[in-house]
Amino acid sequence: MRERNARMHSAASVARGTTGFAPRASDVFIATYPKTGTTWMMQICHQVRCEAARARGEDANGEAFDEITEVVPWDVVALDCGQDLDAAQTTTPRLFKSHERATTMARGARSVVVTREPADVFHSFYEFLPAYMGIERGAITREEFAEAIFAGASHSGGFAEHYLSWYDAATASRDDVLMVAFEDMKEDLGAVVDDVAAFLRCELDERGRDVVLERASFAYMRKNHTKFDDHFVRARLAEQIGLPKASTFSVGKVREGGGAVGAGARELPQTVRDAIQAHWDARMAPRGFKTYDAFRAALRDLRR
Repeated sequence: MRERNARMHSAASVARGTTGFAPRASDVFIATYPKTGTTWMMQICHQVRCEAARARGEDANGEAFDEITEVVPWDVVALDCGQDLDAAQTTTPRLFKSHERATTMARGARSVVVTREPADVFHSFYEFLPAYMGIERGAITREEFAEAIFAGASHSGGFAEHYLSWYDAATASRDDVLMVAFEDMKEDLGAVVDDVAAFLRCELDERGRDVVLERASFAYMRKNHTKFDDHFVRARLAEQIGLPKASTFSVGKVREGGGAVGAGARELPQTVRDAIQAHWDARMAPRGFKTYDAFRAALRDLRR
């Protein structure tokens, strides 16, 4: 899994999407640690910009894409996927997906960041990444998976370093970084949509807000799950990763039972939960965040 994941993006593509990319000041990144709600926030941001454009009289159809990464390019795989990061997009602002930390991100744009309770992140990551890499379900245990992630199998590094890099960026400039907890998205999607629209500087009318909420719902995204299953990227990178070009991927990003709050505590073995807690205690607690709930509360304060 580590070898295949390391081939997910070439060195040239990573360089093009980070140090080799000069985004516009109006551009916005959806910058997340993997499995924290990336695709959900991409859909929210894309629908917000399209509905704001419609309200301005533009012809911007928020449903006119086959897979979400076509309209919200992923910074470090765009070159490998044949996408031009400098190209115009459906409408403004231009949006980009990223799993980079604030310290490695291309400089000059603004960012929407999503965090999630770490055990839930690991559970979701385990359900997704091995299957994405063509590894048979159960061939890697949860313990082996956690060990690989903590040893650097993910390009994004550790979750705590990712969270703190963006927290520091947000406290330095609230105008440039909006941080949202996945759990807040689950509890009050309308409030999050309002905050995102304001951050994107997009004005939604009542109809537009209703459309965004409907298209960002689990029911809509599940019904249209192929729009959010990463087939655009995987088809272009399969051979690079080491998979047959025609290989299938059975675990989607919008799946029944996915996105549940508390799943990690229920599904992960105690040894993995202990490792996650130790990672938190070593990095987050010294910054004053003894628990994820304390960190989530701090993010809410930043949004006020």
